Parts: sequence; structure tokens; C-alpha cells
Amino acid sequence: MKRTRLHRLVSAPEIVVVDLADHALHALRLALLAEHPPLRDEEGFVTEEPPVQRQARQLLRRARRLRRELDAYRHAVDLALQYPSGDFPF
Repeated sequence: MKRTRLHRLVSAPEIVVVDLADHALHALRLALLAEHPPLRDEEGFVTEEPPVQRQARQLLRRARRLRRELDAYRHAVDLALQYPSGDFPF
């Protein structure tokens, strides 16, 4: 393991769980797309789809948003580790 990754894990151990959640959401996306191929078409809301497929579509949208939030959290942690005193360059 690289020194920077080890430092990140020691300083912010929650990153392990954040990464696991991100991978789990990716696996969920793949499973839902395999089960419901029409979901690959992301052209908004489809009015004539079965309720379970509609719920799966909603779940994919929410999982995508959560993955973006996880990325933002990782970025914030990386900034905090890079500038521990809070003196961000912006």
C-alpha cells in the first residue's frame, strides 16, 4: 500500500466504508440493469412501465446522486488532508 493511501486510511478511516458503499451502489446498478434492460434508456420518466421497474429506475437515480455525494466527501477529505490547517488555496 502506498504511503499516501495508508495516511488517508489512518487519518480518515471512514473512507473504507465510503468506498465500500460506492462499490455496493455500482454493483446494485449493474444488477438492476441486468434485471431490467429497459432501464438502460435514461430518457426521463416512462409512463407505461411496471411498478417494480419504475421503482428500480428511481433507485438508480438516487444511487447516482449518492455516488456523487460520496465522491464529494472523498474530495473534501483529500483537501482536508492536504491542507490540515484549513488554509485552502481558494
